[in-house]
Amino acid sequence: MRYAIFVMAALPLSVASISLAADGAAIFKQNCASCHGATGHADTPAGKSLKVPALAGDAKVAGMSDADVAAAIKGNAKHAAVLKKLKDDDIAAVAAYVKGLAAAK
Repeated sequence: MRYAIFVMAALPLSVASISLAADGAAIFKQNCASCHGATGHADTPAGKSLKVPALAGDAKVAGMSDADVAAAIKGNAKHAAVLKKLKDDDIAAVAAYVKGLAAAK
């Protein structure tokens, strides 16, 4: 009986941690798509005026590790304002999502 109570008490904590996991696609849409485009083609007015590189189909980005993509995101001075709002887990989730965009055409 004690074991069942412990499991039931721990269940909401484990479900909460799963639901709080960063959603790379949603974070990208909210913070990155205005320049890089929803599909990663940098086909937005802001992307065109800032000469933002397209992420979709970028073989270099597709070949990078998630950690290297995250480091590139963090190292880009143009991302400074957005980076102030994001946690490392958010950036890691966006990096994984960006790699998926880069692998697409």
